[in-house]
Amino acid sequence: MRPEEYLAILARRWWILVLAALVAGLAAFLYSNAQPRTYQVSVRLMAVAQPPDYWLDLYAKNRLASYQDLIRSWDFVSQALQQAGLDIDPGHAIGTLTLGRNQDSNLVQIVVTDTDPQRAAAIANAVADAFVARSAEENRQILERFTDPRGERIQGTVEVVKLESPGPPGMPIGPRVKLNSAAGLLLGLTFGVVLAFGVEYFDDRLRNEREVQRYLALATIGQIGHNAPSRRGRRGSSMRSGNPDSRLAVVAQPTSPEAEAYRSLRAAIVFAGGDRSLRSVLVAEASAGGDSPEVAANVAAALALAGDRVALVDANLRAPRLHSLLGLPNDAGLAGWLLSHDPEAPLPLVATEYDRLLLVPAGNLPPGGAMNPADLLSQPRFASFLERLCREVTYIVINTAPVPDYGDALAIAPRVDGVLLLVRSGHTRRTAAQSAKRAFERVGARLLGAVLLQR
Repeated sequence: MRPEEYLAILARRWWILVLAALVAGLAAFLYSNAQPRTYQVSVRLMAVAQPPDYWLDLYAKNRLASYQDLIRSWDFVSQALQQAGLDIDPGHAIGTLTLGRNQDSNLVQIVVTDTDPQRAAAIANAVADAFVARSAEENRQILERFTDPRGERIQGTVEVVKLESPGPPGMPIGPRVKLNSAAGLLLGLTFGVVLAFGVEYFDDRLRNEREVQRYLALATIGQIGHNAPSRRGRRGSSMRSGNPDSRLAVVAQPTSPEAEAYRSLRAAIVFAGGDRSLRSVLVAEASAGGDSPEVAANVAAALALAGDRVALVDANLRAPRLHSLLGLPNDAGLAGWLLSHDPEAPLPLVATEYDRLLLVPAGNLPPGGAMNPADLLSQPRFASFLERLCREVTYIVINTAPVPDYGDALAIAPRVDGVLLLVRSGHTRRTAAQSAKRAFERVGARLLGAVLLQR
């Protein structure tokens, strides 16, 4: 995929990104805001060689390293709190206590983090004071008990100095509500991006011309944006439209983008044949959506507007709609003609209120379901019907039942010059469209291309 395609996915799924970021950010804000405020107090202790000496300085650093375990021991902390007169649980104090030390320095930092600022300051000072006192006591014992090789008392040792005596802090260090909320937003946005691509992966609906070309290997010969018809634009048409509920955009709205799209589709159909004459076209839906009657009627009307005599055939014997779309009865039609055995029976052509546009209604099948429409359309009599109809008109436009539900379109497709596969943008599943295409290819139908319907 190209970078712009990734961006298009994110733009199409923008609501997932926004929702994930808001939910994560709000959760982080609520959680952080519910946490107790924490305060931090730190005390620095320095080990100083007395008198200043290089080797004593190294000894001071090593001695600080050995003191770290002492400061965090239970006995030491208990004694420190007891000496300071603090009624604080030693376990709680140890849990708030951390040490920081740079290996190259003579400094050690006692850090206490607690929800009570007074308690934090008291623990830090108590532990620091106890440590200084313990160091002084050890120095005294060392000076009393040990001598150098010449029998003299050791004159140098290490002194631990408390550099500050902090009081209770006024500002808490946590929780960091703003930082946590921002981190939650960023994390939610990241999760939203992953979720958007995941939804896109499992959502196999076809949306644009590029996806039709990629997954169906079909050219999109028409893109039609369906709009509700209006009463404007009917004047000046060579076809009369007295039906106020007409959904023929090429008649009701001749200057609309939808009408222009049908004119472009008409040109594509006319020139799709090349050297081969293209007289009959089947309009088939890749998924059940109920758009094929309107598309077939508009294509037929567009061909008729160009001056050709056109027959619009309603081969959807299961749920006919073209007659109601054009405001005509459905008494006698294709079903009755196919069921008759009279080879000289007149074709069931019905004149419409539009010049040069004729309708072949679906008619009615006998009650009881004794005859399946797909079987009826597969009989040689339907091929004879098309041959006779081609002698009466220039173009034949046929509408039939949706491909995924019934086999009617597959029975007709090998007998016509071309098939238009309707794909509803954002509704037609990739698997359904691919299945329909393979079905047409198996019966030897000629697919002219896909028509992308955008609502």
